[in-house]
Amino acid sequence: MAHPHLTAEQLENWKDLKGNFTLTPTYIDLIKDIWNVISWYYAPRMWKNYIFPESFINEIARHIYVSLNLVYYVIYIAIGITLLRYSFERFICKPLVNWLELTPVNKKKYPESIWKTVFYTFTWSFNLYLLTYRYDYFHQPYLIWDDWIPGMDIPFDIQLMYFIQCGFYLHSVYATIYMDYKRKDYYAMLLHHVLTMALISVSYATRYHKVGLLVLFVHDITDIWLELAKSLHYMSTRKGGRQCPQWENAANVVFVIFILTWFLFRLYWYPLRVLYSTGVVTAYRVYNRGCGLYGFFNFLLLILLGLNIYWLYFILQLLFRALAGTSNGLQDTREEDDSDEEEPIPTSTPKASVNNVIKEKKTK
Repeated sequence: MAHPHLTAEQLENWKDLKGNFTLTPTYIDLIKDIWNVISWYYAPRMWKNYIFPESFINEIARHIYVSLNLVYYVIYIAIGITLLRYSFERFICKPLVNWLELTPVNKKKYPESIWKTVFYTFTWSFNLYLLTYRYDYFHQPYLIWDDWIPGMDIPFDIQLMYFIQCGFYLHSVYATIYMDYKRKDYYAMLLHHVLTMALISVSYATRYHKVGLLVLFVHDITDIWLELAKSLHYMSTRKGGRQCPQWENAANVVFVIFILTWFLFRLYWYPLRVLYSTGVVTAYRVYNRGCGLYGFFNFLLLILLGLNIYWLYFILQLLFRALAGTSNGLQDTREEDDSDEEEPIPTSTPKASVNNVIKEKKTK
């Protein structure tokens, strides 16, 4: 029977894939099974008559199912989020920072962090609802592919989640330029937001939206705790150098939770539930149904895993320095000049605490 995306030779080669996938993979299973699939997928016989970049462009075109009219929805949502943030900062944050008597520089940073805390809490809670009550992709990620077909319909609640997330990152491009506290990684953050929008758009257009839900779920939770820790840190120092150690202690606790969630969600569940499903399960369950862009999609996801490991190095480095009580080189290098804007503190400063070393450490 003719297949819309695969040649007869490719379908025949699919039968040569040995082994199978496991429902409860370990790190060893992940490495072993992905290597087995990659060895099969990149065998020379699978790439006959493949010409780059023409073949790659044609493959993308075959697997893209999206109407350009949907772009307008994303733009409208981005505008709505921007207006909502302006209102939140003006009517809630501005009176709050004045009442808290924050230092001038923290008045600039606090609204951004508390806004992101609220937003990520909302989106992650909605995602938790989708993955817990509406669908069961998190506990059984292999079910992602049971009903997958090219161009399949996307449920409205998942579409809503995608539009909100893509609209938020489009808003974030504007916010980085006009609203956020300016940092030294300004251009890197702009690039990050653009790439994130691209990943969200591609996963939606190729109908890998269930994978997208899992990726957002295991990453947004850490941002909640990070932004909350930063917000609490800003509240620990007031005008005139007045210290509020209760907020500093709270930030310490939140930072520990942030590290634990980083390990659990980004370094345990992400590779074993997301990467195993996209890198191994897809080859056995849906390759013969036309599930394309295997190499491209998994390459992007593996880069994300590499970034998670890369960022962990700096997180632990900051933590170890804080626990050692050192006071040099602990500030986020993106904000080394913050001291010029802060009011002088007449009393001696305490030893570096966890929240002193996590100032504005962006992890996404």
